[in-house]
Amino acid sequence: MTLLSACIGGNGTTAATNNSVPPTPNTLTVTVDSGPAAASGAINHAYATVKICATGSKTQCASIDHVLLDTGSWGLRLVGSVLAAGGVTLGAETDAQGLAIEECVTFGGGQTWGPVALADVSLAGESAAKLPVQVMDDAGTSAPPPATCGAGGTLINGVSGFNANGVLGVGVFAQDCGAACVNAAAPLPIYYGCTAAGVCTAENAALSAQVTNPVAMFAADNNGIIVSLPNLVNANGDASVQGEVIFGIATQTDNALPAAGLTVLGANASGDFTATYTINGVATVLPALIDSGIDSYAFSDPTIAVCASGAFVGYYCPAVAPQATSAINTGVGVNNATNTVDFAIADPNTFVANAAAFIDLAGGGGSTTFAWGMPFFYGRKVYIGIDQRVAATYTGPYYAY
Repeated sequence: MTLLSACIGGNGTTAATNNSVPPTPNTLTVTVDSGPAAASGAINHAYATVKICATGSKTQCASIDHVLLDTGSWGLRLVGSVLAAGGVTLGAETDAQGLAIEECVTFGGGQTWGPVALADVSLAGESAAKLPVQVMDDAGTSAPPPATCGAGGTLINGVSGFNANGVLGVGVFAQDCGAACVNAAAPLPIYYGCTAAGVCTAENAALSAQVTNPVAMFAADNNGIIVSLPNLVNANGDASVQGEVIFGIATQTDNALPAAGLTVLGANASGDFTATYTINGVATVLPALIDSGIDSYAFSDPTIAVCASGAFVGYYCPAVAPQATSAINTGVGVNNATNTVDFAIADPNTFVANAAAFIDLAGGGGSTTFAWGMPFFYGRKVYIGIDQRVAATYTGPYYAY
């Protein structure tokens, strides 16, 4: 899986809540490595371990490792066979007619399909009870997907689909579809009501029934996250990198905002700011986001050669490497800062064999957006502010660094 992007933004209404004393442990370890045993060979994938329990249970629980940290999507999605191997069975959500709620979600590499279920989820010392999650039905135990979901072999429900046991979407929105899926005259092809016979019909879904960013449901530290990863030791690739996600922004001493030097980029209803990228003197303004679920800087530049052989086919292989370039980020709305980001594009065929973390990897030919993927995260703190949640003087949705 190379490019990840969620489809439609959500919204939230609850203001951030400051912690009481003693503070809640709010730091979760993330590790960039080659992925789970069932689908190794991943590059620039940051993974976390998620504890998940059947609602109300203290015994039917499992700690699921190698869940992909994704700041470009919203909500927790777990591979069904991985949950089953952990001995966890989640109660499916049903609609007002008693039909099972299932969901089709579009990512850059395909679509996921499976039931929406309720779970009690723990991340570090934080918890979200009765969280709506998606169970990605890799075993075909639920209703079959509609013809438009996963058509042409694009269903990515299994571990190999994301090189991960699940996806932890902790981006700038609370729900994965939001108001667009609540009262649409013609329901979007995202949420479905499915009969016991496996007949599924697109339907609207209340916010409370939609797959939800777990951070938004924490009792405190619920206004966003900070992703903090160190720089690489070897510029040509490290076997692994360990960092952390800090839950909450300006809610505890460990997530305080810096006094100066922070670039805050407001996002629009799709979760995007803008990036201005120049090719041969022609500047193009593109929708942009900071997305840990994408393994590279992802943008289109037909003047840069593409790797035609080796392990990095499809990525950029500049004729003279590293190739220095830049883009100008500009926020939307009140948080409308402008900041130039200089970066380099390496020839990935010079990278260390069997490494998992690479800082100057780029690709995305044909893309109509500009994604600051995992290379952007190394050596800095990235702040993700959730829609309508307040942190000091900033109100989400925003990205900051």
